[in-house]
Amino acid sequence: MTIKHQLVTQLTEVLEQLGISDSTPSVDYPTDPKHGDYATNVALIAAKKLGKNLPAGRQGPRAVAEEIANSAGWQMAYGKWLDKIEIAGPGFINFWIKDAYLLQYGETQDLASLQTALSGKKLMVEYAHPNTHKEMHIGHMRTLVIGEALSRLFDAVGAEVFRANYQGDIGMHVAKALFGIPVLLAEKSLQLADVSTWNNFDKAHFLGQAYALGSQEYEEHKEEIDQINKDLYAQKEPAYALYRTTRAWSLDYYDEFYKRFYTKFDRLFFESETADLGKKTVEEYLGDIFETQNGAIIFPGEKYGLHTRVFITTAGNPTYEGKDMGLGFIEHEAFPFDQCIHIVASEQTGYFQVVIKVLQLIDPKKFAGEYHLPMGMVQLKDRKMSSRTGDVLTVDWLLDQIKERVEQITSEGRISSDDKDKTIEQIVIGAVKYSVLKVSTTQDAAFDIETSVSLDGNSGPYLQYTYARTRSVLSKAENAKLKTQKLAEGFVLELEERELLRLLARFPEVVEEAAVRYAPNVLCTYLFAIAQAFNLFYQKCPILKAEEEVKDFRLALTDATGTILKNGLNLLGIQAPEKM
Repeated sequence: MTIKHQLVTQLTEVLEQLGISDSTPSVDYPTDPKHGDYATNVALIAAKKLGKNLPAGRQGPRAVAEEIANSAGWQMAYGKWLDKIEIAGPGFINFWIKDAYLLQYGETQDLASLQTALSGKKLMVEYAHPNTHKEMHIGHMRTLVIGEALSRLFDAVGAEVFRANYQGDIGMHVAKALFGIPVLLAEKSLQLADVSTWNNFDKAHFLGQAYALGSQEYEEHKEEIDQINKDLYAQKEPAYALYRTTRAWSLDYYDEFYKRFYTKFDRLFFESETADLGKKTVEEYLGDIFETQNGAIIFPGEKYGLHTRVFITTAGNPTYEGKDMGLGFIEHEAFPFDQCIHIVASEQTGYFQVVIKVLQLIDPKKFAGEYHLPMGMVQLKDRKMSSRTGDVLTVDWLLDQIKERVEQITSEGRISSDDKDKTIEQIVIGAVKYSVLKVSTTQDAAFDIETSVSLDGNSGPYLQYTYARTRSVLSKAENAKLKTQKLAEGFVLELEERELLRLLARFPEVVEEAAVRYAPNVLCTYLFAIAQAFNLFYQKCPILKAEEEVKDFRLALTDATGTILKNGLNLLGIQAPEKM
């Protein structure tokens, strides 16, 4: 049980003694450490509920706060983990925790014992979703990064996690690419066999160019491209042979990205495998949930306050919505989830409202856990993109840009490592991921390359550099003995030491909050605060030159900081180099 949980539990018991049993106390962190380690406004809420039930002369929130603070129920806490309680203002209650207990939590980081609303749940996390026959752009990268971080957070709080990826591998975008391929080959005086010898990046770039060309030529060659699309669904040659070859190129290309971003999916789902089942499902519920309109099959969303959408076209092909009907059943069969979290751009919110509503009308029990986590858009600062025109901000390009900056920093002597190439790669991926994760998932993000690699600000490399600093300090200490408990009982801590200590103790609580709120940015904010507090402590409090007992404590504090930074970064999907 975390410190916050212990406070909530004890406060709940005290409130029940006062006659309030329908309220869960809220416990927060005071911004100013002078106001304690934890604080609650529960007395202000309780006073309204108690009203005239309070003794005469004991009216108001402050009186209730005093009743709560003076309860005999705190005696056991005082003997174990609670240092003092104070009343502030109109009735806020502030709590100070014993230093030794804070240190205990900072060292153990007990995540295994966390009991949350997600513990024991079966969660399918569906993310990434890049279409074949295109290059990965930074929008898909954001879903990849967020999905992996959430999967790790869910796993940390005891959920059973299934990583899923649903990719568009058939449809009009593929037909446009297949149309453009022979045109590009002719322009470049190449054969398909020539392109097959290229690396995955160059193949994907070629397919992206072909798609852009097909999009630009669609109106002029609509009949031809539409026929290619029909041939794909009918698996008709020669279009289907070209499709199989180029689809494999795309999947190899994406697989490299997944490995580079430390992601391994439990299952890849594809539109091509959902189309038939989706069409069959829609037709099965025609007249019940769906109806016909101008030769197409639609869902009359207006009846439910939603959009009306086409599920099967007049040509008899399932739309994205129709394919999602098949996907729902295929995903649930692969992993009977309690909740399936679709991490997709917020611009698709209306779409998912319809799809989820229809699935729940078909089978309310099976699809009760369908959930769309809307994700804000991501753009490079001062620039927009469009895959249709070929002006795409690809992840390959972005990684190369960041790598150039990191190599420049390395050449300036600010980063050093025994394995420079490996360290640079870890910093590059850390810079990209942290820049995405530090922003709330629902907010738009403007990616700033210079800020992302800063060693002095709120960036992945700054956190990695701070971790490496803790390892450097420890490597210079000879035979360090971590006599933490004895010291904490009899030693008055410096302000910088205690501020770092109180932050370290919150690690399990922050992980829980980040997981339950689906908010990796909460963990980012916390880790940045830890790094800032440690670097201030490092400047103000000599470690290796301190007296023996003080040195032991400060080494323990340094070790705990490094461990939490490393473990916290790992939960975000970021590796921590030992040297920088």
